[in-house]
Amino acid sequence: MKAKRQTTLPEVTLLHDARNVRPDNAVGIGEFWYEPEIWSLPLSPAPKVLYASLCSYLGHGQINRKDLRTALKGCSDEEIAEALQDLARHGLLIAADKATGSGVLVGYNVQPVKEFGE
Repeated sequence: MKAKRQTTLPEVTLLHDARNVRPDNAVGIGEFWYEPEIWSLPLSPAPKVLYASLCSYLGHGQINRKDLRTALKGCSDEEIAEALQDLARHGLLIAADKATGSGVLVGYNVQPVKEFGE
């Protein structure tokens, strides 16, 4: 059984790009891109929007709580955490927390859309 992720959003969530090479049909510029196939996956709208938003922050290597809330405007922290869990459940996010001297930072490896599993 997988451990359940926390429902309180951390101040900073670390991100690592595990998507490999940018496809020709990618949406975005430079290192800030996402795969448009996300919109055709059988997911509710919140995880789709969140995935595209996370991809746009991969070049920074992190996203903060404020930007997560902006990405899913009108959603509670619990709903945002649920969208993160949906993406993880379907293989689009892999937990990659990082231990530091002051605690554990929440993190994810963002997988390519082709890794989607039902």
